Amino acid sequence: MISDPQFVPLARSRVYGFLARTFADPSAARLDELRQQLPLLESSLEVLGDDDTRAAAHLLGNALGPLDATDLHASHRRCFGHAVSKECPPYESEYGQSHIFQKSQCLADIAGFYRAFGLDLARDFHDRADHISAELDFMQWLCLKEARAVSSGAAEHLALCEDAQAGFLRDHIGRWIPTFAARVRKVGAESFHALAAAVLAAFVRAESRARGVESAAEMPLNEMGGPQDDEAPGCGACIAAGGPSIASKGNST
Repeated sequence: MISDPQFVPLARSRVYGFLARTFADPSAARLDELRQQLPLLESSLEVLGDDDTRAAAHLLGNALGPLDATDLHASHRRCFGHAVSKECPPYESEYGQSHIFQKSQCLADIAGFYRAFGLDLARDFHDRADHISAELDFMQWLCLKEARAVSSGAAEHLALCEDAQAGFLRDHIGRWIPTFAARVRKVGAESFHALAAAVLAAFVRAESRARGVESAAEMPLNEMGGPQDDEAPGCGACIAAGGPSIASKGNST
């Protein structure tokens, strides 16, 4: 039995961090990083105890063993293409945001969440704030902050972290990731990223249940495509505490 209350948010942060790296740009270094962190993913899922996520992660771990950098690139290209994929784009504002105003509002709200915790997009992350890896990275950061608040007994900071996680799940991750993951699984067939999408979908379902967030209906893709990189306010790159995209600018909690 897990007795240390820090274990659960730390375990959740590791799952979010692993998934953020899974959907980041592929490289040999990224592949090595995923292999090194696989045992942490597995032990973290044991702590959390969701059978669906563990089963999906087992299949992903089996696929990761024989994978090489060429395979990883091929999987990424198959699912996401060389430019923005029309089948399963890894950007939130490409889902259910048919008007440019809605897209801009979506990006602004995401950036607002990041700024509220003293975070900004990292200089070496050349993508938008609504990229899947950036959003997962942000949740990793929030879980780490929650663990720290539990350790220090800072009730106000703990409540702030918990509220932010529930809000980001409700308004962002929990809304579009189910559709995104389903599309990746369809387009990617049995590819590495399709297996990762199964882990992602199961984990987000478990997270939503745990925080009382209702499951989202399927979200349609935008017909005309989303804003380009230079249209996204405040976008350049994003890494939470050692992840692939959000850089800390301060400590607001």
